[in-house]
Amino acid sequence: MSSDRDEANRDLTRANTQTREQRRTEAEKDWREHPIEKFESYKKEQERLENNINTKLRAIQMFERHLLDEINPESDLEIIGVRDAVKRDIESFREEVLKQKDIKNRTIANYLGHIQHFYNILSEYNAFVGNPVDQPLKQFKQNHDLEAGRPYIPFNRMQAFLNWLTFPFSRCFWLAGIKHGSRASEVINLDLRCLNIDHPIFWEIIDNHDIRLDPRVRDRPDTMLIYSKFNEGDEIPNEDTPGPETEGEIRDAAAGNKRFEEGGSILPIDSEFKTAIIEWLLARPATYELSINPLFVVDGSNEVERPSYYTVRDRLWAKDYYIDSVQNFAAEQRLEECPTCGSKVIEENLSSGKKTGRKFICQNCQQNHWRPIYWEGDLDTSQKMGFHVARHYFTNLHEPEQTDLHEGGIDNKVRKERIRGDVPKDTDTEDDTYQDKTYENYDEDIREPYLEGVATFNIYDEVIPAVGEGWEI
Repeated sequence: MSSDRDEANRDLTRANTQTREQRRTEAEKDWREHPIEKFESYKKEQERLENNINTKLRAIQMFERHLLDEINPESDLEIIGVRDAVKRDIESFREEVLKQKDIKNRTIANYLGHIQHFYNILSEYNAFVGNPVDQPLKQFKQNHDLEAGRPYIPFNRMQAFLNWLTFPFSRCFWLAGIKHGSRASEVINLDLRCLNIDHPIFWEIIDNHDIRLDPRVRDRPDTMLIYSKFNEGDEIPNEDTPGPETEGEIRDAAAGNKRFEEGGSILPIDSEFKTAIIEWLLARPATYELSINPLFVVDGSNEVERPSYYTVRDRLWAKDYYIDSVQNFAAEQRLEECPTCGSKVIEENLSSGKKTGRKFICQNCQQNHWRPIYWEGDLDTSQKMGFHVARHYFTNLHEPEQTDLHEGGIDNKVRKERIRGDVPKDTDTEDDTYQDKTYENYDEDIREPYLEGVATFNIYDEVIPAVGEGWEI
């Protein structure tokens, strides 16, 4: 038989048979030609949790995009994939992509760890030699406190920042987070039909765009609806022209909404935020060509469009894009000498103290000066002022137990469950019954306690009065 003949003819002086070596070579070639696809197949055989696999792949694919879209055009040599990466590419990805995101240091380390694991597997299958992530990840862990809390920002520093902003877009977007504890994706996904602003300018825009207000806010002036939970890629129907053939909008410009309140969160709008919304609406480009009209829009390559998360991040944070970014504010506010006595100041890291953040201490008069808003650099921790800080700042600003940020407070149930849209944590039967909106008087139970406690930053010399502030409901 042929198999017996082949067995007899094998070279027994070899540790590996020729067939085995050929099969290994073919497998290694496949890993070299399709490293990410082979890694995905490998992980699916090893792990059953699809979310874990998708998280790892997302990190690898993000790095690949940066490598091909940003690094390759500037390179003298052609880069065609992740097997062409070197250490400085990982460093570039760490500094220019991950550290520009509104994510924790721990999350950045996790992203780098996923890519490090990917290259370790490639090395095992002889598809890559060494690991370009080892040193950049080690440096990051040495220079950053992965457990550091959110930065401490005194009220007057946040006030100074909001007053410093130049563009109505930035002012209105930041206030959406600070006034309601909203996430960036939730603000991006706001539509004009989600608002009911009692003002002639708003009604004129609504009429011109032929928009029907969402029934949840239609009878509630000066309110805003944030949609309940949905995922990136979900289709939101066009309710302005309902029908079986009506096309909606695939929400792929943001990471989706995470609000758990059934039916969405109906949020009161105070006078200061109302003024910011009207100011933005006066500058907002028209969106006649869109089937669904977003509140926040930007000029795209061909038309006005809903911004992506990365577009908003660049406008609000990155130094090279817009003059009213956080980084530009920080550059203008650097403190080199004590404003009180003019002596030299020393910058301290307070990540282990009661209030996380940075402050300057004068060597002469010992006066403390908190560093404004943004901090990052060579110190042991990196606590970045990204948009998500606004969500936590809203909570800390309005704690009923009285933080030293603001004298007012909003009841825990109103603040967290109705305004922030968090998951209710009460298990008491009576609470479960009476938190049903059937038993709720919106103006007395939600609007009134919110307006009584919400912080005002005095951005405008005169504000447009909102319902419940300055005139009757």
